[in-house]
Amino acid sequence: MPALLITSLVWAISFGLIGNHLTGIPSDFVSMVRMAGALLVFLPFVRKIPAGHALLLAAIGAVQFGAMYLCYTAAFHYLPSWQVAVFTVMTPIYIVLIGGIIHRQLTLRHIAAALLAAGGCAAILWKGWSGTDISGKGFLLVQISNICFAAGQLAYSALKRSIVTQHERSVFAYAYAGALLVTLPTGIPSGSGCWQSITALQWGVLAYLGAVASGLCFFLWNYGARRVTPGRLAVMNNLKIPLAALSSLLIFGEHANLSMLITGCLLMSAAFLATHHTPARQAQDKTNPR
Repeated sequence: MPALLITSLVWAISFGLIGNHLTGIPSDFVSMVRMAGALLVFLPFVRKIPAGHALLLAAIGAVQFGAMYLCYTAAFHYLPSWQVAVFTVMTPIYIVLIGGIIHRQLTLRHIAAALLAAGGCAAILWKGWSGTDISGKGFLLVQISNICFAAGQLAYSALKRSIVTQHERSVFAYAYAGALLVTLPTGIPSGSGCWQSITALQWGVLAYLGAVASGLCFFLWNYGARRVTPGRLAVMNNLKIPLAALSSLLIFGEHANLSMLITGCLLMSAAFLATHHTPARQAQDKTNPR
């Protein structure tokens, strides 16, 4: 749980950094740079593992990180940023459904927790739909992104239990390598005409996002995801949204609707409590990857 909380805090601040410092940079180029930075962080720890495991990890990374980023960033061509954010609240529902189907443990408690979590985030981000056109293609791209991130978390959790290794960090570079391969074909062309105009501050933000927000935090997220129930993981997936609202209000001086923020946080708390007494099957894994 601490790993998920730390990651949520970092990702909450990252929203403000991206929105205030990376405007004008092609999103595919940003995704590629982030995956390259993440890979560089874990290259020093990489160890040789069976080829089959390496390919599976690369495939998971290609989906959870690479395909997720490509679909997510492409959605901004069709939707304003607040609509993209609203539509990401479907992620916990996909986690609960996919996890429940895999483990044959789909319970009403898990479904209720996912719906409460999604409702809490929707309450925070809701700005009204009147007079707003919603792009079906944009909505579909965000949902594909959500499914990729949800499926990747669960697939990594299942695969890690079958990989015998003393240090989890020694295999994570394979996942980032797979993600980088997916982002290269669009990232290189989109950045060819802009990289020279990127300022030193923007390069610094990109380095931070790649090494910390992507590299370290995706590792921490997958580490923590294996140690909580699917219902609680679903709640934690959307915790970053109320945290991002608080970050925008207190750090970046942006406007937030306090009543909606409080309502959303209450729903999030209720969702967390709904999973509090659910046995954590993953907690039985005593391996210490550090």
